[in-house]
Order: sequence, then structure tokens, then C-alpha cells
Amino acid sequence: MKKALKRLSSLVVCGTLSLTLFAGCSGSSSDTSSTAAGSAVSGSTSASASGGETVEKQFEGVKLVYWSNWEATEPQGVVITEAVKAFEEETGATVDLQFKGRKGIKEGLIPALDADQQVDMFDGAQNKSNYGERILCLEDLVKEADYEKDTNPVLMELSRSYYVDSKLYEIPYQMKANGYMYNKALFEQAGITEVPSTWQEFLETCQKLKDAGITPLTTDDAYAMQAFGMHLARLIGSDEVKKVVNEGDWDRPEVLETAQAFEELASKGYFSAQVGSNVWPTGQNTELATGLAAMYCVGTYVVNETKNITGPDFQWGFFGYPEQENGINGLEAMVIGNQSFAITNKCKAPEAAFALIKMLTRGEWDAKLAEESLSLPADINNTSWPEQLADAKPYMDNCTEIFATSGGLENNPEITPALKENLMKLYAGACTAQEFVDNMLAASKG
Repeated sequence: MKKALKRLSSLVVCGTLSLTLFAGCSGSSSDTSSTAAGSAVSGSTSASASGGETVEKQFEGVKLVYWSNWEATEPQGVVITEAVKAFEEETGATVDLQFKGRKGIKEGLIPALDADQQVDMFDGAQNKSNYGERILCLEDLVKEADYEKDTNPVLMELSRSYYVDSKLYEIPYQMKANGYMYNKALFEQAGITEVPSTWQEFLETCQKLKDAGITPLTTDDAYAMQAFGMHLARLIGSDEVKKVVNEGDWDRPEVLETAQAFEELASKGYFSAQVGSNVWPTGQNTELATGLAAMYCVGTYVVNETKNITGPDFQWGFFGYPEQENGINGLEAMVIGNQSFAITNKCKAPEAAFALIKMLTRGEWDAKLAEESLSLPADINNTSWPEQLADAKPYMDNCTEIFATSGGLENNPEITPALKENLMKLYAGACTAQEFVDNMLAASKG
């Protein structure tokens, strides 16, 4: 077996650490609620009196205000709306569900909370450490509900890693994995029966595709950092990649080695002829989704982004970023991300809020969210993944180390514009590996 699958005994989380100071995650996060938290999160009901009187639902009279970062018309918004209605019927709670969109959450939530506006729970991108004490610690609720046993442990550790006290303030869902998404029909046309797991096998795959008259690779400016970053992270690890972009260490020999690998891909004609001018979503929409290019290094979310172009018959495949001969990690290390839920410190019924979170991330509704949005389920018991993403499951199941976004290459937004520009030149064969390094050294010095 590959070396990637031999290191499953350790658990290392290398997600982006964005740390802020927090008050300790003590039982105070749930002290405002009743002591019946365990039954609350289970969704059970209790009778108001004995002897055949009306049974009072668990959260009768409770009102929750839920801000979502989705739009009501998105697949996630449609499913969440249905789930909230079911939650209201089952528990007696009233949920004021407000679809704020990405911008509404990013720009509006903190001002709303600081103005003492009632928002009980919200969802959005992972890593909510910037909210500070505005969100509650969830350790007690998670323990009382025995929630953690049904979530990928690496993702739970990643969710804790964002916080200085290493405790849990958000619940992951809407998972995604990053690697190479590819067109299985084109692989079959080229006579390729197995996906590559090493860099040499990857080069052989590219050559077979080219020999069959198929463009092996494409990308766009928006996602250009993913392949280079994961390649470099294979050689030095995600934390060291972040040092490169933050401290300007572009003269490290591994950076040149990585650049040379992509210079070779370009020189052999493996990249699309138009890659140098691809502005997102040109490459993914006009080349990958239409069958003009076979592979694209990106997240599994591209399936949902292109579904109106590919239609239901497109044969999607996925494989993890190939291992390097002198690398320090293997296929067990990969970029995984997610959305997440949090409960605010304004919430007077955290058990009710957590019960809704549990409903959305377990069983029927978690499976429906994954199916309708073409994403990965949060509940590890939901083993039937969307067909288009089924190939990602063994990689996710065997993951013990999580890279930061693009292997850490996106850790410094100030250098990102120069990095994207020079990567696109490198992929297009418009600059050499050494010129790439020289250009990045100059850009990092201002």
C-alpha cells in the first residue's frame, strides 16, 4: 500500500490557526439553560401532566433567530428551510430563519450582535475565532448529546484548533475536499484505468492523455494557488508553506523544486493552451465542464458550481494530490474544509439551538443537504455520498492531517495578487521556475 495509508495512527491538524483570546469554555456556556440538556438535544418530548392531558413539545414557546449565509434559493437554503419547518413541528419551537448571504454574515453579524440585536445562531465559513466572546463554547452541549462520535474526528480537532483554549465553538458541516477533480470518460478514452498516487504516476497520466489528443490540465486565476500550494506542502508541510508566504522565504530550495515541477508540466504541453488568460470561471466552465480538459486541481464544490453545464451524466472523479518522492507526508494529508454552525452569547435557549444544529448535521437532513448541494455529509453514518463525489470518500476516511487552504499558500493576502499573476505565467510557460522565484522574492520585498 502507499505510504499515505500507513500513517493513520496519528492525528495531526494543520488547519489555519487564527487565534483570539477567549474566556474559558466552562459549564457556564450551558448554565443559562435547564439541566435537562441531554433530553433537549435528543429532540424528545415531555408531558405537562399525567393522565392523558396534552403533551407539551420539548421547546414549546422557545423562539430562535437563525441567520444563514446561504441564499433562500440555493440548494442549501431550500433544504434548511424544509428542515427548520420540520424542527418547528417536532419540537414546538419557532425559528425566525433569515437568509443573509455571505456578505450579510461577513459584514452585518458582528455589528448586529454588538448592537444587542437578537441572533441566536448562525452558519458560515469555518473558523469563527474572530467573533471572540460573541459565540458560546459548545463542549458541554456536545458531550451531553454524545454528538462527537458521529463526526470525523479530524474535522472536530480542526474546529477546535482555531481557538486559543483548544475548545469547541463551532460545529462543522457542508464538508469539501481538495485535490484533482477529473473527467472519468476522458481517462477511459486515454486507456487510464487507475488514478495516480505519486508524482511519477501523475506525469505518466498526463502523457497518456496528451497522446490521446486530450488536454490534461487547466485552471483559473482564482484557484491557481491550490496545486502549487499542495505540492509545496507535500515537501515541507503546511506550516512551513505559511512561513514562505508570510516571511518571504521564496528562495527556499523546495520552492524552486515545486516551480520546476510545474515548469515541466508547461514545457511538455500538459496545460491548456489558454490557461495563461483564464480568469475564473473560464477554465472550469469552458474547459473542464465541457470535456475539453481532463483534470483541474480544486475543491469538490466545483461539481455544484458547474452542474448546470455538465448535466447529470458527467462522470466525475477525484484523487488526492500526488505524493512526492522526497516528501514529508502522503495521501493522508490533504486540504479539507467546511461550513460551520455557532450559537451566539445572546441565545437564551442554547439547547434548542443545538438541537436544530444536530438535526441539520445528522441523519436525514444531513444526507439531504449533501445530496441536494452535491457536498460531503457531516454524519459519518451517512455512507451514501453523492455519486459525483464518491471517489473522495476513501481519502476523507483516511485523512489524519489537514493542510491549510491551498496548503498554506493563501495565508498572506498581501502577496496573493503577485502570486496568482506569476503562477498563471508559470503554468502557461511564460516564465521559468527561476524567474518565478525571482519575481516572488521581488514582490515580497515590496
